[in-house]
Amino acid sequence: MSKSSSIKKLKKQENFIGYLFASPWITGLILLGIFPILMSLFISFTNYNMISDPKFIGFENYRILFTNDNLFWQSLGNTVYHVIIAVPLGIVVGLSLAFLLNNKIKGMGIYRTLFYLPNVVSVVAMSLLWLWLYQPNFGLINQLLKPLYDLLKMEPITWYLDPKLSKLTLILMGLWTAGGSMVIYLAQMQDIPVSLYEAAEMDGAGWFKKATLITLPLMTPSIFFNFIMGLIGSFQVFTMAYIMTSGGPSRSTYYYAYYLFDKMMADKAMGMASAMAWILLFIVLIITILALRLNKYVFYLGDET
Repeated sequence: MSKSSSIKKLKKQENFIGYLFASPWITGLILLGIFPILMSLFISFTNYNMISDPKFIGFENYRILFTNDNLFWQSLGNTVYHVIIAVPLGIVVGLSLAFLLNNKIKGMGIYRTLFYLPNVVSVVAMSLLWLWLYQPNFGLINQLLKPLYDLLKMEPITWYLDPKLSKLTLILMGLWTAGGSMVIYLAQMQDIPVSLYEAAEMDGAGWFKKATLITLPLMTPSIFFNFIMGLIGSFQVFTMAYIMTSGGPSRSTYYYAYYLFDKMMADKAMGMASAMAWILLFIVLIITILALRLNKYVFYLGDET
C-alpha cells in the first residue's frame, strides 16, 4: 500500500470516529431540532403575536429590520464591537494563562483548577458577583484603586454606568472565564514533542524563540478552534447585559440577542424575532465561512499532505 493511500485510509477512519462521537448530537438535532428550526423560518415570514394565528406577510419583517429599524443596526453595532474586542483579547489571555500554568512546579494542579473554576459558575451568578465588584461607590475594584484615584486626584471610574466604558466593562468581566480556553491550549501545549525543544536548545534558542518558533506554530489548531468558537459565542452575548446593565446606559450594551429577546418577550413580535434569529444565523455563518479560510495558516503536527 502506497504512503498516500494509507494516509487517505487513516483520514477516513478519523472522520468515521469523529462522526461516531458526534452522532448523539446529530440524532438529537434530526429528531428534536429540525421541526422547530423550519417552523421559526416560516414564522419569520409572518405577523405573529403568539395569541392569534400567524398571518403571512412575506419579507416584510426583513424589510422593516433593514430599512426602518435603527435599534436593529445599533444592537448589531454593539455586538460587532464586542466581537472585535472580546475574541482577540480572550485568545491572548487564554494563551498567557496556558504559558504560565505549563510550568512544572509544586501545586500546579491546584492553580489550574482555580483558573478553570469560574467556568462552572453560572453566568447569572457571575454577573451578580461582578455587579458588586464594579459598583462605583463601594465595589471592591474601586476600593482597591482608591489610592491611585487619590494620587491622580480623579473621580472613581463608574464602569458599567458609563456609556463609553460599559461594553469594555462587560468584555473585561468575560475574561474571568478564560480558563476554559486555557485548558484547551494547555492540553495541546503539553502534546508538543519535547524533542523539538531539546533540539532548539542545542541550537542556542532561548525561551522566547522556543515560544514563537515552536510552541505558537504548533498550537495554531487550538488557537483556530477557540477563535471560531469565540466568534460564534460572542455574537450571542446576552446574559451579562441583561443582568448587569439592562442594555444601558443609553443602550450602549443593548446587544443583538438582547433586542431579539425584547422583540419576542416584550413586544410579542414573534415573526420579527424569528427574522432576527435567521439574520443572525446567516451573519454568523458567513463570518465563520470566511474565518475558515484561515485554516491554511494552521499547522497540524504529523500532517504530511
